[in-house]
Amino acid sequence: MTQPSDITIEVVDDDNDLRNTLVMVLRAQGFQVRAHPSGPAYLSAERSSGIRLMLLDVRMPFMSGLKLHAEIRRSGDLLPVIFMSGENLPSEVSDDPEPDAVAFLWKPFRTQQLLQAIELAVQSYKT
Repeated sequence: MTQPSDITIEVVDDDNDLRNTLVMVLRAQGFQVRAHPSGPAYLSAERSSGIRLMLLDVRMPFMSGLKLHAEIRRSGDLLPVIFMSGENLPSEVSDDPEPDAVAFLWKPFRTQQLLQAIELAVQSYKT
């Protein structure tokens, strides 16, 4: 049985306050967490190993979450992705032909919603 401490969550969001809050909440739940302020910052970081998933903001400067997602998939990385957005525009994800997101969370979301999405992501994990 997978324990939270076996899972690394990559948080990619340009909102410093939200990113720090997510890190605090997720670590309190026992997860390993790596935080990145942008898509380029994530791409330049060393890839973590083991069970991993991503919480990815859709709207960010320099590189949108959708572009980062496409780049990750092009590289062959199949880590599960949970998209997050503060905008109430479901069409945001339609720009990606196959978003294959595990979940889509509208900000602000509750901790329980986040944990349910993470559970789905872990169940769908592909190495």
